Amino acid sequence: MIILASASKARRKLIKICKRNAVLAKSDIDETRLKDESLFEYLERITYLKAVKFVSKENTVISADTVIVFEDKIIGKPKNRQDAFKILKNLEGKKHFCFSGVTVLSNKRYEFFVDYTVVYMDRIGDKAINDYLDKEDYKTKAAGYGIQGLASKFMYVIKGDITTVIGLPMKKLCKII
Repeated sequence: MIILASASKARRKLIKICKRNAVLAKSDIDETRLKDESLFEYLERITYLKAVKFVSKENTVISADTVIVFEDKIIGKPKNRQDAFKILKNLEGKKHFCFSGVTVLSNKRYEFFVDYTVVYMDRIGDKAINDYLDKEDYKTKAAGYGIQGLASKFMYVIKGDITTVIGLPMKKLCKII
């Protein structure tokens, strides 16, 4: 049995593309980045901790985490609306990188990989950013946007796979599960 250890609705929709019978489970862990932890170390640790809670003899567990990197800084989920505004304002008119780490774990197997995508945000201005934030689509999303939702009007993939930005790199994942 395949278990997706994620509360993300977007990831849950994506897993059904190649594993229709996947079981969905929510894995709550502390996602605080450790001091001096690299991006890849962070993604591997977090995704492993999410997955290990559900491993058994019969299960293969998939877990993922997504971060945005802009100007060599990791941007996680915004703390609040003001933080989301600041993040989007900084991204406006520029490109940034989206990294999704994925762990596939069973009692016989452990695989971890990272995929990345380059994303560009149009210059949309303060009013459009505030209109977007009014709809609260920014909550629980890395850098305050979901490219598959309302942000699709101003966020564009320049290089890579859109499913990586959504949070589950399907091209790579479907090849290994």
